[in-house]
Amino acid sequence: MGRAKTIARRTFLIGSVAVAGGVAFGVWRMRTPYDNPLMADLPEGAAALTPYVRITGDAITLITPRADVGQGAVSVQAMLIAEELDVDPAQVATEFGPPDRAYWNTALSDEAVPFRSTDQGWLAETARDVMDAPMKLLGMQITGGSTTVPDGYEKLRRAGAVARETLKAAAARLHGVERAALRTEAGAVILPDGARLSY
Repeated sequence: MGRAKTIARRTFLIGSVAVAGGVAFGVWRMRTPYDNPLMADLPEGAAALTPYVRITGDAITLITPRADVGQGAVSVQAMLIAEELDVDPAQVATEFGPPDRAYWNTALSDEAVPFRSTDQGWLAETARDVMDAPMKLLGMQITGGSTTVPDGYEKLRRAGAVARETLKAAAARLHGVERAALRTEAGAVILPDGARLSY
């Protein structure tokens, strides 16, 4: 009986450490962003400011990771990025996102749990958070279930804003002015003296 207690205690301790380590690894992996897939094939003189914005000397390309089969998914994704990037949608090209885990669909977990999308209760939110883990770890780059806008609304706007502010910071450093003194308009950074620097 004494040996059985020792084995059970040792097994419990080892099992507890393994579970805690697994949880810690899972939390770390969920918080670690994926690398920018556009960096792999970036041509000379081009910049991939986010996984959704690529700028070359002659074009601004917006990456739209959700497929379009006639519902306007590409257009809405491009508009979300373009609005924050401060470009006219007519100024840009669009490309589908390459197959990559960085483009995982963050809205799929809403569809994968047995709760209404309007249910903001603790259990519903916890279930969505739990379902986010396999969606991210498996890199579920899926179009469907009317998830294009819920998935992209915040992250595509943020991608456009990050790209815009990065361009302003580069212009500020290049011209020795404060970034706060700059503004953007129609695909250009406007210097305090009114000079335009095209993206």
